[in-house]
Amino acid sequence: MSKKSSKKQTRSRSPEKKAAQFEQIIEAGKELFLEKGRDGFSLRQLAKILGMNQNNLYNYVESKRELWIIIRNKFFNQYRNENIKIMKEHRGVVIDLLMKFFTNFLEFAYKDYGAFSMMHLTESPPSDKRGPFEKEYHEFNYLRGTAKVVQDAIEAKEINYSNPGLITFFIYSLILGAAIVERNMRMLEQNSDFKGDKISEILSFKTDFNSLEFRNFVLEKLDFILKDSGVNQKK
Repeated sequence: MSKKSSKKQTRSRSPEKKAAQFEQIIEAGKELFLEKGRDGFSLRQLAKILGMNQNNLYNYVESKRELWIIIRNKFFNQYRNENIKIMKEHRGVVIDLLMKFFTNFLEFAYKDYGAFSMMHLTESPPSDKRGPFEKEYHEFNYLRGTAKVVQDAIEAKEINYSNPGLITFFIYSLILGAAIVERNMRMLEQNSDFKGDKISEILSFKTDFNSLEFRNFVLEKLDFILKDSGVNQKK
């Protein structure tokens, strides 16, 4: 074997190393999106953070919109798989299954608020072209799946309400807001000396109860809303 061919073979990367590099790109991309937002984010900055040549980065992802799709798809699949596992292991009434989903929603936000933000809060970058990941992308609709389970609860006469979509959107709005508030409370709990930026209003989340107590209260009231016949009258 010639020295030239030997050198070329040394440069090639194994599938495992390529996959590991791709995961680093996803994680660093997530952090940069959260720091800079969709408009401040650039692949040039990302390449610099990763210590990569920008042209080499393009071998993995063609645009910041593509990377946004890849990041969200990763975490949506993770979240969906968690809920599938919950569904398979669940025994009992449908409302209790819904409550497990809502609990997992808040727990997911607690474990990785960055992933949660990419899924629910960070808007997609605009693009004039569709890359390969976008062409193959299959929409993940969190609310559609939840509405189906709500419909199952209605058919089982566990919920006396005729519009599963409406009650699903209502509950989603509650737990989305609760996840954001719980995160702000934790920021203060983890740093008692936190001064923060006054215009961020984070300091308004100082309370005489902790973030876990707040989460449990939210879940308790959601359970009551679903089960209380006085609230769930047919419209």
